Amino acid sequence: MTYAGLVLDEGDERIEFLATAADTAGELVSCRIWVAPSRPAPPEHCHPRQEETFRVEQGRLGYIAGTAAGEGKVGETVVVPAGTNHTFWNAGDEPLVVVADVRPAMRFEDFAETIHVLIRDGKLAAGGTRPNPLLLAVVARTYREEWRLTHLSPVARALLPVLAFIGRRVGFQGHYRADGKAGSRPAASTV
Repeated sequence: MTYAGLVLDEGDERIEFLATAADTAGELVSCRIWVAPSRPAPPEHCHPRQEETFRVEQGRLGYIAGTAAGEGKVGETVVVPAGTNHTFWNAGDEPLVVVADVRPAMRFEDFAETIHVLIRDGKLAAGGTRPNPLLLAVVARTYREEWRLTHLSPVARALLPVLAFIGRRVGFQGHYRADGKAGSRPAASTV
């Protein structure tokens, strides 16, 4: 369960929750994110109903947002509208520090906690390279309103519900908590 002040550290990236859905009546989730120069970018994705804003506090933020690619510098803000394909990375040689706000909150904090726990525990590679398809399908189906991979083939997208069903049957969860307890929110195994 996330709360303001919780820090998730997976080595090359660290997230500190500044405000959660509970703190803001669901308006937003706000996090300070530290990214090492060596950390791979997350796979390109979108948040179907959420806007994401990055305010650069230190370093250089490389990003793709829709068809635009760019670099944010200290003091600049990058806004990614809801439904826009995007990714980001540390574009410099020093640590990148950004404050990211996601509006509305929905279940974004649970998604972020899940991904960081899976990376921290060695179940998912940073950058999403070669994930276990059953695990990825369970997580993708659980958070389909908050997060969607944008470069899946139509066949892979069509198979997600089936793979998620199988993944749940072999024991994968939709939510992994930093404290190691079972996921806090059950998720349906079918559409």
